[in-house]
Amino acid sequence: MKENPPVLEPIRINRYLASCGLGSRRSCEAFIRSGLVKVNDKTIRSLSFKINPQDKVEFNGQILSPLKKEYFIFYKPRGFICSKTGLIGERTIYHLLPPSFQKYFYVGRLDKDSEGLILLTNDGLLANKILHPKFHFPKTYLVSLASPFDENSKKELLRGMYMEGKIAKVQEVQIKEKNRLKIVLTQGIKRQIRHMLSILGYKVTRLQRISLGPLTPKGLNVGQYRRLTKKEIDLLYAAIETASIANKTQ
Repeated sequence: MKENPPVLEPIRINRYLASCGLGSRRSCEAFIRSGLVKVNDKTIRSLSFKINPQDKVEFNGQILSPLKKEYFIFYKPRGFICSKTGLIGERTIYHLLPPSFQKYFYVGRLDKDSEGLILLTNDGLLANKILHPKFHFPKTYLVSLASPFDENSKKELLRGMYMEGKIAKVQEVQIKEKNRLKIVLTQGIKRQIRHMLSILGYKVTRLQRISLGPLTPKGLNVGQYRRLTKKEIDLLYAAIETASIANKTQ
């Protein structure tokens, strides 16, 4: 299992912050620009700044150090949103988790009406690689429709369509039953499956994420979570590495 060791050579500041569990590198960049990060008592706003082994790094007045990385999978039920700070009256996934899980962030947002697998971790570097569009990390869904699905629509999903100023398409579509699909995505567009199917005239009645790369919700009931095994963590890193290599050869 891969851990982030103490800093032995200079590393970019956003990567160091992510290794301390503050979030993805992109969110850490926002903290830096906002002046919330100090190195050796000096506010740093440069994203190119590098952290040395002897440096004292603070975020919002708190001294940071790389965390022991932890990984959990959680089966999100319908009716809950992926957020730490939902609006008044809204139920978030953290209402279903122990208070200590506030320190973990979710990877692989699902909308309120969807269910299935989410990763919870304090490993910002891994989260960034899963979420970054360039890595094309695969996510698999079972989709139930209110009406029968046809082959022509399958071709449209694979060919792609414009959504939010970009071409949205699915990686793979299997017709399991006349109104039930298995879809693999490697993009991360918000509510992508629902919107694409809506454009084609279909209403989604149920959407389940059944895998996140090599991870599956095996052994989990709705609303339950468990810690990843060492084998699962190794498989997750291997899948990220495979996706990275594939991206470089494209």
